[in-house]
Amino acid sequence: MLQNFISSGCPKEALAEDNTFAVMRLDGPCSLSDAVSDVTQSIRVQLLGEDSLLGAHEVWQVENERVESGVTDDCIWRRSNSLQIAGYSDELASDGNIEEAAYKAYQSLLEFIRQSPHPELVRFWNYVPNINHGAGDSENYKRFCTGRLQAFSECDFHDLQFPAASAVGHYGKGLTVTALTASAPADHHANPRQVDAFKYPRQYGPSSPSFARATTVDLTESRMCFISGTASILGHSSVHRGDLKLQLYTTNDNILYLLKETGFEREQIRTLRVYLRNRSDVRECERIVSQLYPNTKAIYLHADICRSDLLVEIECFCVAD
Repeated sequence: MLQNFISSGCPKEALAEDNTFAVMRLDGPCSLSDAVSDVTQSIRVQLLGEDSLLGAHEVWQVENERVESGVTDDCIWRRSNSLQIAGYSDELASDGNIEEAAYKAYQSLLEFIRQSPHPELVRFWNYVPNINHGAGDSENYKRFCTGRLQAFSECDFHDLQFPAASAVGHYGKGLTVTALTASAPADHHANPRQVDAFKYPRQYGPSSPSFARATTVDLTESRMCFISGTASILGHSSVHRGDLKLQLYTTNDNILYLLKETGFEREQIRTLRVYLRNRSDVRECERIVSQLYPNTKAIYLHADICRSDLLVEIECFCVAD
């Protein structure tokens, strides 16, 4: 079984434990050197709420499985018998070419994953510097999507193979991508309230986003569901612009539909990761989320959302024993 939690301890001490699968550092520099020291992901986003007083890293652990680690070319990885997490971090070139950086990151990760013992795509986390900068097709997020899709296509991964994913902005200079994969087959799911991201119309950029709304995978001891970064989108349009409360309620409705589509219950959500565009919204967001998910641990992070008119995005990790 996989579990995650926020810890205030030393990341290297957490990694030294036999059952630690990954440590994701928050507020840290986005650099390969941290990853080489066995920290899978280091991202410059800020913890908000009560967790900001505890520490700045998230620990993922597995039960009853041995974990090994290594570096293959530009990919830093850790794996158990059933799961693998691989990270790629890179400073941008002087021209800030995010499209090229995304292509390089995904090409490296996908080639590594295809040759690994855990080739099934489950979940990607993407942290893009200045994600909303640029106008029209030159926006960093749209350029990121183009580079990502090119790599997926060249590595022969197509629409129905795209896994759950999130892409948010961070405040470092580099691009960080982390991929969770499995040895068991994974299933990818749509939300009937939303257009599949890979079918978005041209207004959202020259290349549609390459992800599924949720991905499930069955392991020996449990079934897991990863719900992608979910926001206040109906069809393909953002709704309730400027209204945090209504955006949260619409996001919650989308999550509930995905739970139904994947066969999970609200009570099986183990953790939520809540990304907020504005730090000042954290108290109101905590109040509403605690009412919607009273028995679920939520982690609040300050990060830009992929669309400039969205105030909040939520991703979910669910487990059915």
